[in-house]
Amino acid sequence: MSDYDTDGENIAQTLARELPRPSIVSAITVGNPADNDTLLQIAIPKGFDLKEVDLERLLPNPRRTKAAATLNDPDSFLAYVARHATARTVCWAKFNPQTFTLAFTAVIDEHDKAAAGWRAHTASYTPDASAEWKVWSAANKQPHGQVEFAEFIERHEPDIAAMDGYPTSLQMLAMATEFEANSDKRIKSVARLQGGGVRLEYVDDDNDATLTQMKLFERFQIGIPVFWAGPGYRIDARLKYRHGSGKVSFWYELIRPDRVHEAAAKELIEKVRAGLGSVPLLMGNCA
Repeated sequence: MSDYDTDGENIAQTLARELPRPSIVSAITVGNPADNDTLLQIAIPKGFDLKEVDLERLLPNPRRTKAAATLNDPDSFLAYVARHATARTVCWAKFNPQTFTLAFTAVIDEHDKAAAGWRAHTASYTPDASAEWKVWSAANKQPHGQVEFAEFIERHEPDIAAMDGYPTSLQMLAMATEFEANSDKRIKSVARLQGGGVRLEYVDDDNDATLTQMKLFERFQIGIPVFWAGPGYRIDARLKYRHGSGKVSFWYELIRPDRVHEAAAKELIEKVRAGLGSVPLLMGNCA
């Protein structure tokens, strides 16, 4: 069988001549005509699919920005918004007044009254709790043995804040050391002091005449940031104890940490609001 027909055509040439051909239905210019940015709609013959050929990948730049930036601190968030903000840009702040969780989302290409926006370019910032806040919150109201409590105070000594009659970090460390030194003794008596503290009298099991006195502060104060990279806040704590069978355990109770958390969240909201300038900050969420 010859590859050519009677007119001298090969099979490929015959098929190309006889079969229906695709045709361009429309060629839509997108963006700047000088960029030759064209969206083609091509009609494919029966038995084939309708194809849309988008030549955006050949352009020097995409037609519109598509990005979901996630920032780690408020300054970076504000800098990113300032870099990309337009007249459409809106920032949303989602705040839970029960748990005080907070999240910011800036929609660069938000809707406006004149036209819908693509909402494809966003920047978000969710404040993370500081390492100090996580540690003190996790250990709140958790009993510790004497040695364990002493070690906890020593590890977090920089967080102890002394003000208006509260114990200093050195006093807290000295108290922790005395706790550890007396871990093998038993309590003989407990007396409350006029200053609000407590005096524990310890006695050696083998020598009842040996007494060791220790002043235990009933309250102390810590100064820690609520959010990572945020300012510090002072929080009062009550020091509690329980003794029995010759042993004592200690713990603390933070006094209204919820109010401190709420104050920190509100202060951060106001910082972001001020840093946004002309970009509106709306409380809520728009999915």
